Amino acid sequence: MTQQREGLCLRWRPIWLVCAIAVIAAVACGTPPPHVTQQTKPTASAAPLSAWQLRGATEQPPADLRQVSMAGIQVVNQAGGAVSDADATAWATALLRGINYEFWAVNRQQDGFLRQSGLSTAPAVIFSSDLTDIDTARRAGEHVRYTRKAIRRMLLRAVPGALKATFTAQLVTWTPYAFYLDAVGPSSKVITDSSGRQTTRTVYPAGAPAFELVGGALVHDPLMGDVFAFGSDWNCLEAANRSHLAPLCNP
Repeated sequence: MTQQREGLCLRWRPIWLVCAIAVIAAVACGTPPPHVTQQTKPTASAAPLSAWQLRGATEQPPADLRQVSMAGIQVVNQAGGAVSDADATAWATALLRGINYEFWAVNRQQDGFLRQSGLSTAPAVIFSSDLTDIDTARRAGEHVRYTRKAIRRMLLRAVPGALKATFTAQLVTWTPYAFYLDAVGPSSKVITDSSGRQTTRTVYPAGAPAFELVGGALVHDPLMGDVFAFGSDWNCLEAANRSHLAPLCNP
């Protein structure tokens, strides 16, 4: 969920501020105030390394990746009564938790984890730009860190079954619900070379629109906690996407 992709299914994958994951939003009816907890040093996940290795990881992710901040983000439930407001908020929180793990995987070059973790039902497509960045960085002896765009609203929308063919044609998974992300820049990729020199590449300039439609479903994962497993990810700046997915990809 950061890069702009080419073609109908492309989205902009990475760019959600990975450095400030310190808040767990309490799920209640409505949008509750978040609980803020500060950690100066990440601690390893409580699950043993062997459990993460079964998911394709070569190291344990920090335990605080489970923590999510919903501060400044409005969750708007447009599911027409089929999903409660509390569930919509829980799903939105789970989606951001999945992004935390995605960004960690890119930074730590955990491409096996992206493929096998269960974060996506179509990882080869959803994480294609991530996997390319990892491969490129590894070959060059570099590391990549994504910074997150500013998400203002997360709008939960029902996805009509009539659109299934549109999704499968792009090798992604149709799901009954998707979040429209009302987001803007700045967002970037920070490249650190073997000498420690950093280069920042802008993905979205400050204030630039970065709208996206992310389909998926809630998964109660014993290692990561609740995540919104990504089934599809559409760049809503693309005219073709807005046309094929209307009105889902419209503000």
